[in-house]
Amino acid sequence: MELRPSALIKANADSLRQTVRVIVATAAAFAAYKTMGLHEGYWAVFTVLIVMQASIGGTLGAATDRLLGTLLGAVLGGIGAALGRTDTLELGLVLVTVTGIAALVASLRPRLRIAPVTAAIMLLSAPPGASVQLFVRDRIIEIGLGGVIGVLAAMLILPARSHGVVIARTRAVLRHIERMLHTQADALTAGLALPSSPDHAALRQALAAVELAMKDADRERASRLADHGIPAAVPRTLWRIRNDLVLSGRALDEPLPPAAMAALATPSATMLTAHAALAARCSEALRTRGTVDRADVETCYRTFGTALDLFRRTEAAATLDFEASGRVFGLAFAAGRLHRDLLDLAGRVDEIAPTKPLAAERN
Repeated sequence: MELRPSALIKANADSLRQTVRVIVATAAAFAAYKTMGLHEGYWAVFTVLIVMQASIGGTLGAATDRLLGTLLGAVLGGIGAALGRTDTLELGLVLVTVTGIAALVASLRPRLRIAPVTAAIMLLSAPPGASVQLFVRDRIIEIGLGGVIGVLAAMLILPARSHGVVIARTRAVLRHIERMLHTQADALTAGLALPSSPDHAALRQALAAVELAMKDADRERASRLADHGIPAAVPRTLWRIRNDLVLSGRALDEPLPPAAMAALATPSATMLTAHAALAARCSEALRTRGTVDRADVETCYRTFGTALDLFRRTEAAATLDFEASGRVFGLAFAAGRLHRDLLDLAGRVDEIAPTKPLAAERN
């Protein structure tokens, strides 16, 4: 189905806003270095392109890391240039020594990972006979200029605060969780083994993206640019839910024994479907900044618990072999954890819902 231009723009609004920010920031960096007469002002443009991220917090963090790494790389590259180089062998020895030191520091402090690159460029691009001090100073000024322009562009041009990025990425995680729960419920209803799915790998990547966005949001708050109001426990709770899904998935890798299937398939599938609906309502509450409706989740979980207790008292349950028994009661254990963790997540989402707009968002 072909999307209309307006629908395409709406679906890619975040990407288009980021494109506008990068274009304006690049133009500003170019104009600034030309106006200031910087001889190698293209470093400012490169810095803008490197540090511009999807949010203010991400851009601020990238700009800080870039500046710190540049300072180290510039100092080391300047020292190497000051040593002098009369032939290719000497230049090569100085290069590997300087970049080796920078790489060692960067391995210990990942925030300085740009240092080896900066050191190598500084050493190889330093004009013969030029003042090392002035050369290092100019590069730091140019990169600092690019960092400042990048941060200002992120703050002033269609700004995207990390709060919104965290919410969007958390909702993406919840969509994966909802799909996986529906898949497990469908397998129980059909009496089949749980099919393999790429959602587990995608869920891990989406969770990592949430954690990264939370770091950016915390950086914004520490810099007093915004107060995101998102509980730090949200990513941890999402990881626990992911682990719960792994446990329930292992229990359903093969169909449950016929007796257990007859007694538990319907209440189990109903419970998982209710949990999927709860995940969807958490996502919707994040979008609307409302509270989460628990609806019939507790009722469905209690119905499953009652069915499980009745099954435990049957002769069929007593005759299950060790593996089959482990899968049946492993599903029950995973369901209990999943129920607890999803309700905990719903509580965290309720904490985000404000009684009035955040001050940072009113400005």
